[in-house]
Amino acid sequence: MDIEVLKTMQILTQTKSFSKTAEIQNIVQSTVSARIAELEKTLGQKLFTRDNQHVSLTQSGLMFLPYAQHILEDFENGKARLNSAAFFDDRLVIGNTYSALPNLLFPVYHEYLRCFPRISVKAVAGHSTDILQSLVDGVVDIAIVYQLPKIRRFTTFLCNEEDFVFVCPPGDPLASQAEMPVKDLGKINLLFHNWGGVFSDWMAQLLPGSRWFHANIGNPSFIVSLVEEGTGSAILTRSTVKKALIRNSVVEIPFAGSPLPPRWQTYIVVHPKRLTRQPVRDWLDIMSKHDLTAVPI
Repeated sequence: MDIEVLKTMQILTQTKSFSKTAEIQNIVQSTVSARIAELEKTLGQKLFTRDNQHVSLTQSGLMFLPYAQHILEDFENGKARLNSAAFFDDRLVIGNTYSALPNLLFPVYHEYLRCFPRISVKAVAGHSTDILQSLVDGVVDIAIVYQLPKIRRFTTFLCNEEDFVFVCPPGDPLASQAEMPVKDLGKINLLFHNWGGVFSDWMAQLLPGSRWFHANIGNPSFIVSLVEEGTGSAILTRSTVKKALIRNSVVEIPFAGSPLPPRWQTYIVVHPKRLTRQPVRDWLDIMSKHDLTAVPI
């Protein structure tokens, strides 16, 4: 089966247009049609329904698409491995939640890259659900996430547990308070990051129903910068604000009252077969050196 045929299927799935697919691949439209016809003949199944205005995958097409994508990914990875053989012995792909990457994991990446220059490391950032799906799809070797996987075939470790902290700018009137009653959080126009999971459950107890915030931002590190600039207050994990607290660019106000915020847990999830790979074992060892000890769950 020609790799270019599978590329054409993938692009046609995205564009839903024979003409746009031809333009992207720099071929004529009749070649796109011929490639799809060839693939359908090989598989003995119709992969697309099409008319003059609409192109979509059939049920058979939807079933086959993930396998086509895996073949293309393996082909590209194989090419990259051949092209990189002179520089690297192996590759490690790590899926990380957005906030864990710059805060919790920076020293681990720093030491791993220094200790293992012959290992090519790829860091993929995303939400926990996306990272876990990448693990299921075999795209990443290690997933570092905030939620437990639903599929039991993976090996899961607890690597960190921390608290949530309320922070505000040093010049904010709130900075003079000795404590932050949780019952008063509804009166504060927060710079908000929805951490999900037990954090969302806790917030739902304090702020029932949907509401807007001063800013709802997906990147917690960006929120830290806004707090430092005096834009507002926020509820963030301790690892996210650790450096800002050390340089006294934000002020922490302890929570008081009930219910107090939950503890926030970070997990490492690995396929058991990947645990036998030396780069994976070396990564886990370095995490342990930085007090991110992998405790089996």
